[in-house]
Amino acid sequence: MRKPLYILHSLLIIAAATVSSSCEGDWATPDLSNPPYGNNDIANDGTRCVTIGDLKHKYSDAINNSGFERINDNSLLRCTVIGNDIGGNIYKQIIVQDSTGAMVVGINSTGLFPFVSVGQQLLIDLKDLCIGGYGQQTQLGDEYNGSIGRMSAAKWEQHVRIMPTHDMSQIDTIDFFATAQNDIDRYSGHLVRMNNVTIGDAGSPIAPEYKNGTTLTYNGSTNGYVHHTINNESMSRLLLRTSTYADFASWVIPAKPVTIYGIATRYRDTWQILIRAEEDIKVSE
Repeated sequence: MRKPLYILHSLLIIAAATVSSSCEGDWATPDLSNPPYGNNDIANDGTRCVTIGDLKHKYSDAINNSGFERINDNSLLRCTVIGNDIGGNIYKQIIVQDSTGAMVVGINSTGLFPFVSVGQQLLIDLKDLCIGGYGQQTQLGDEYNGSIGRMSAAKWEQHVRIMPTHDMSQIDTIDFFATAQNDIDRYSGHLVRMNNVTIGDAGSPIAPEYKNGTTLTYNGSTNGYVHHTINNESMSRLLLRTSTYADFASWVIPAKPVTIYGIATRYRDTWQILIRAEEDIKVSE
Protein backbone atom coordinates (compact mmCIF):
# COMPACT_ATOMS: atom_id res chain seq x y z
CA MET A 1 0.00 0.00 0.00
CA ARG A 2 2.96 2.35 0.61
CA LYS A 3 4.79 1.84 -2.67
CA PRO A 4 2.79 4.22 -4.92
CA LEU A 5 3.30 7.09 -2.45
CA TYR A 6 6.98 6.27 -2.19
CA ILE A 7 7.37 6.29 -5.98
CA LEU A 8 5.52 9.60 -6.25
CA HIS A 9 7.70 11.12 -3.56
CA SER A 10 10.86 9.86 -5.26
CA LEU A 11 9.81 11.32 -8.62
CA LEU A 12 9.17 14.67 -6.98
CA ILE A 13 12.61 14.59 -5.39
CA ILE A 14 14.27 13.78 -8.73
CA ALA A 15 12.39 16.59 -10.44
CA ALA A 16 13.16 19.15 -7.75
CA ALA A 17 15.66 21.95 -8.19
CA THR A 18 18.64 21.93 -5.83
CA VAL A 19 18.64 24.47 -3.02
CA SER A 20 21.48 25.74 -0.86
CA SER A 21 22.39 23.63 2.17
CA SER A 22 22.62 26.81 4.21
CA CYS A 23 19.58 28.00 6.10
CA GLU A 24 20.27 31.45 4.72
CA GLY A 25 20.43 30.33 1.09
CA ASP A 26 17.94 30.62 -1.76
CA TRP A 27 14.84 28.81 -0.57
CA ALA A 28 12.52 29.75 -3.43
CA THR A 29 9.86 27.10 -4.02
CA PRO A 30 10.78 25.09 -7.15
CA ASP A 31 8.47 24.98 -10.12
CA LEU A 32 6.89 21.58 -9.48
CA SER A 33 3.79 20.11 -7.87
CA ASN A 34 3.75 20.40 -4.10
CA PRO A 35 4.98 17.35 -2.18
CA PRO A 36 2.05 15.12 -1.16
CA TYR A 37 2.88 15.24 2.56
CA GLY A 38 3.44 17.91 5.17
CA ASN A 39 2.73 21.62 5.22
CA ASN A 40 3.92 23.39 2.08
CA ASP A 41 2.87 26.77 3.53
CA ILE A 42 5.71 26.89 6.08
CA ALA A 43 7.66 29.98 5.05
CA ASN A 44 11.27 29.58 3.93
CA ASP A 45 12.52 32.33 6.23
CA GLY A 46 16.23 31.86 6.85
CA THR A 47 16.27 34.53 9.57
CA ARG A 48 14.13 32.30 11.81
CA CYS A 49 16.35 29.21 11.60
CA VAL A 50 18.04 27.69 14.63
CA THR A 51 20.25 24.61 14.89
CA ILE A 52 20.01 21.42 16.90
CA GLY A 53 23.02 22.67 18.86
CA ASP A 54 21.10 25.84 19.70
CA LEU A 55 18.13 23.81 20.92
CA LYS A 56 20.27 21.48 23.04
CA HIS A 57 21.94 24.47 24.68
CA LYS A 58 18.79 26.51 25.27
CA TYR A 59 16.78 23.62 26.70
CA SER A 60 19.64 21.77 28.41
CA ASP A 61 18.00 21.82 31.85
CA ALA A 62 14.86 20.09 30.55
CA ILE A 63 16.88 17.58 28.53
CA ASN A 64 19.35 16.70 31.28
CA ASN A 65 16.59 16.31 33.88
CA SER A 66 14.36 14.22 31.58
CA GLY A 67 11.79 17.02 31.56
CA PHE A 68 10.36 19.10 28.73
CA GLU A 69 9.58 22.66 27.68
CA ARG A 70 7.21 24.01 25.06
CA ILE A 71 8.83 26.10 22.32
CA ASN A 72 7.09 29.46 22.17
CA ASP A 73 9.14 31.39 19.60
CA ASN A 74 8.70 31.34 15.83
CA SER A 75 11.86 29.37 15.09
CA LEU A 76 12.50 26.89 12.28
CA LEU A 77 14.84 23.93 12.06
CA ARG A 78 16.38 22.70 8.84
CA CYS A 79 17.67 19.16 9.19
CA THR A 80 18.42 15.90 7.38
CA VAL A 81 16.84 12.53 8.14
CA ILE A 82 19.39 9.91 9.23
CA GLY A 83 17.03 7.24 10.58
CA ASN A 84 13.42 6.19 10.02
CA ASP A 85 11.09 3.22 10.53
CA ILE A 86 11.85 1.37 7.29
CA GLY A 87 13.32 -1.66 9.11
CA GLY A 88 10.77 -1.81 11.92
CA ASN A 89 13.39 -1.20 14.62
CA ILE A 90 12.82 2.54 14.97
CA TYR A 91 9.21 2.93 16.12
CA LYS A 92 7.05 6.04 15.84
CA GLN A 93 10.05 8.32 15.51
CA ILE A 94 12.65 9.55 13.10
CA ILE A 95 16.18 10.77 13.80
CA VAL A 96 17.47 14.00 12.29
CA GLN A 97 20.77 15.84 12.24
CA ASP A 98 22.36 19.07 11.12
CA SER A 99 25.98 20.20 11.27
CA THR A 100 25.70 20.87 15.02
CA GLY A 101 24.05 17.73 16.39
CA ALA A 102 21.33 15.11 16.13
CA MET A 103 18.11 14.26 17.94
CA VAL A 104 14.98 12.11 17.95
CA VAL A 105 11.64 13.38 16.65
CA GLY A 106 8.71 11.52 18.23
CA ILE A 107 5.64 11.09 15.99
CA ASN A 108 2.60 9.01 16.90
CA SER A 109 2.44 7.36 13.48
CA THR A 110 3.92 4.41 11.63
CA GLY A 111 4.86 4.04 7.97
CA LEU A 112 6.81 7.29 7.97
CA PHE A 113 9.68 6.18 5.75
CA PRO A 114 8.12 6.78 2.30
CA PHE A 115 7.88 10.49 3.09
CA VAL A 116 11.01 10.97 5.23
CA SER A 117 13.61 8.72 3.65
CA VAL A 118 17.22 8.79 4.80
CA GLY A 119 18.87 11.84 3.24
CA GLN A 120 15.63 13.82 2.96
CA GLN A 121 15.90 17.42 4.09
CA LEU A 122 13.12 18.84 6.25
CA LEU A 123 12.03 22.25 7.46
CA ILE A 124 10.32 21.99 10.85
CA ASP A 125 8.21 24.76 12.37
CA LEU A 126 9.13 24.52 16.05
CA LYS A 127 6.52 26.83 17.55
CA ASP A 128 4.21 24.97 19.99
CA LEU A 129 6.22 21.74 19.83
CA CYS A 130 7.94 20.42 22.95
CA ILE A 131 11.57 19.52 23.48
CA GLY A 132 12.99 17.52 26.34
CA GLY A 133 14.87 14.45 27.42
CA TYR A 134 13.74 10.83 27.45
CA GLY A 135 16.39 9.24 29.64
CA GLN A 136 18.38 12.38 28.72
CA GLN A 137 18.11 11.58 25.01
CA THR A 138 17.09 14.82 23.27
CA GLN A 139 13.64 14.47 21.72
CA LEU A 140 11.34 16.83 19.85
CA GLY A 141 7.65 16.02 20.21
CA ASP A 142 4.77 16.94 22.49
CA GLU A 143 3.80 16.64 26.14
CA TYR A 144 2.54 13.25 27.30
CA ASN A 145 1.51 12.66 30.92
CA GLY A 146 3.92 15.29 32.17
CA SER A 147 6.90 14.09 30.14
CA ILE A 148 8.25 14.45 26.63
CA GLY A 149 6.31 12.21 24.25
CA ARG A 150 5.28 11.92 20.65
CA MET A 151 3.34 14.54 18.74
CA SER A 152 0.22 13.45 16.88
CA ALA A 153 0.46 12.57 13.20
CA ALA A 154 -1.77 15.57 12.38
CA LYS A 155 0.46 17.94 14.34
CA TRP A 156 3.57 16.56 12.64
CA GLU A 157 2.15 17.12 9.17
CA GLN A 158 1.22 20.67 10.14
CA HIS A 159 4.75 21.40 11.41
CA VAL A 160 6.95 19.82 8.73
CA ARG A 161 7.75 20.86 5.19
CA ILE A 162 9.40 18.30 2.89
CA MET A 163 12.12 20.23 1.09
CA PRO A 164 13.02 19.53 -2.54
CA THR A 165 16.48 18.31 -1.57
CA HIS A 166 17.54 14.73 -0.93
CA ASP A 167 21.26 14.64 -0.28
CA MET A 168 23.06 11.68 1.27
CA SER A 169 26.28 13.72 1.37
CA GLN A 170 24.74 15.77 4.19
CA ILE A 171 24.83 12.72 6.47
CA ASP A 172 27.86 12.60 8.75
CA THR A 173 28.75 9.08 9.93
CA ILE A 174 31.01 9.24 12.98
CA ASP A 175 33.59 6.66 14.04
CA PHE A 176 32.15 5.79 17.44
CA PHE A 177 35.34 4.69 19.19
CA ALA A 178 37.55 7.43 17.77
CA THR A 179 35.12 10.31 18.31
CA ALA A 180 31.84 9.70 20.09
CA GLN A 181 32.14 7.20 22.92
CA ASN A 182 33.45 9.56 25.59
CA ASP A 183 31.04 12.45 24.89
CA ILE A 184 27.52 11.12 25.28
CA ASP A 185 26.01 14.60 25.70
CA ARG A 186 27.29 15.85 22.37
CA TYR A 187 27.01 12.77 20.18
CA SER A 188 23.85 11.02 21.36
CA GLY A 189 21.49 10.72 18.41
CA HIS A 190 24.26 10.61 15.80
CA LEU A 191 24.75 8.00 13.12
CA VAL A 192 27.90 6.09 14.05
CA ARG A 193 30.12 3.32 12.74
CA MET A 194 31.75 0.60 14.86
CA ASN A 195 34.47 -1.45 13.22
CA ASN A 196 35.56 -4.95 14.17
CA VAL A 197 33.24 -5.67 17.10
CA THR A 198 31.39 -8.81 18.12
CA ILE A 199 27.83 -9.10 19.39
CA GLY A 200 27.01 -11.16 22.47
CA ASP A 201 24.83 -14.31 22.22
CA ALA A 202 26.34 -15.44 18.91
CA GLY A 203 24.20 -18.07 17.20
CA SER A 204 20.97 -16.66 18.63
CA PRO A 205 18.36 -14.59 16.78
CA ILE A 206 18.95 -10.89 17.26
CA ALA A 207 15.42 -10.35 18.62
CA PRO A 208 13.37 -13.47 19.46
CA GLU A 209 9.70 -13.28 18.65
CA TYR A 210 6.74 -13.11 21.00
CA LYS A 211 5.41 -16.45 22.23
CA ASN A 212 2.02 -16.82 23.94
CA GLY A 213 1.91 -13.08 24.53
CA THR A 214 5.21 -13.05 26.41
CA THR A 215 8.48 -11.76 25.04
CA LEU A 216 11.36 -14.21 24.98
CA THR A 217 14.30 -12.19 26.27
CA TYR A 218 18.05 -12.04 26.62
CA ASN A 219 19.88 -10.02 29.27
CA GLY A 220 16.66 -9.36 31.16
CA SER A 221 15.21 -7.12 28.45
CA THR A 222 11.44 -6.94 28.09
CA ASN A 223 8.72 -4.76 26.57
CA GLY A 224 9.37 -5.98 23.06
CA TYR A 225 13.07 -5.09 22.95
CA VAL A 226 16.16 -7.24 23.28
CA HIS A 227 19.56 -5.98 24.41
CA HIS A 228 22.80 -7.62 23.30
CA THR A 229 26.23 -6.52 24.47
CA ILE A 230 28.55 -5.08 21.84
CA ASN A 231 32.01 -6.40 22.74
CA ASN A 232 34.88 -4.03 22.02
CA GLU A 233 38.48 -3.45 23.01
CA SER A 234 37.73 -0.27 24.94
CA MET A 235 35.31 -2.17 27.18
CA SER A 236 32.74 0.62 26.86
CA ARG A 237 29.24 -0.17 28.13
CA LEU A 238 27.46 -0.70 24.82
CA LEU A 239 24.11 -2.30 24.10
CA LEU A 240 22.58 -3.20 20.76
CA ARG A 241 18.84 -2.53 21.17
CA THR A 242 16.54 -4.40 18.79
CA SER A 243 12.77 -4.65 18.62
CA THR A 244 11.07 -8.03 18.41
CA TYR A 245 8.96 -6.40 15.69
CA ALA A 246 11.97 -5.52 13.52
CA ASP A 247 11.89 -6.96 10.02
CA PHE A 248 15.25 -8.61 10.76
CA ALA A 249 14.32 -10.00 14.21
CA SER A 250 15.18 -13.57 13.14
CA TRP A 251 18.65 -12.63 11.86
CA VAL A 252 21.19 -14.92 13.55
CA ILE A 253 24.08 -13.18 15.31
CA PRO A 254 27.40 -14.30 13.80
CA ALA A 255 30.41 -15.31 15.88
CA LYS A 256 32.67 -13.34 13.51
CA PRO A 257 33.53 -9.68 13.97
CA VAL A 258 31.16 -7.22 12.32
CA THR A 259 30.96 -3.57 11.37
CA ILE A 260 27.86 -1.88 12.75
CA TYR A 261 26.21 1.30 11.47
CA GLY A 262 23.52 2.64 13.77
CA ILE A 263 21.98 5.49 15.69
CA ALA A 264 23.84 6.02 18.96
CA THR A 265 21.02 6.82 21.36
CA ARG A 266 21.35 7.03 25.12
CA TYR A 267 19.40 6.03 28.18
CA ARG A 268 20.98 8.17 30.86
CA ASP A 269 24.67 7.15 30.84
CA THR A 270 24.32 3.98 28.76
CA TRP A 271 24.77 3.91 25.00
CA GLN A 272 22.03 2.04 23.13
CA ILE A 273 22.73 1.47 19.44
CA LEU A 274 19.74 1.24 17.09
CA ILE A 275 20.36 -0.32 13.70
CA ARG A 276 17.95 0.88 11.02
CA ALA A 277 17.89 -2.21 8.79
CA GLU A 278 19.68 -5.55 8.48
CA GLU A 279 22.14 -3.93 6.07
CA ASP A 280 23.51 -1.87 8.96
CA ILE A 281 25.42 -4.93 10.23
CA LYS A 282 28.14 -6.19 7.91
CA VAL A 283 30.29 -9.24 8.64
CA SER A 284 33.95 -8.18 8.53
CA GLU A 285 36.04 -9.58 5.72
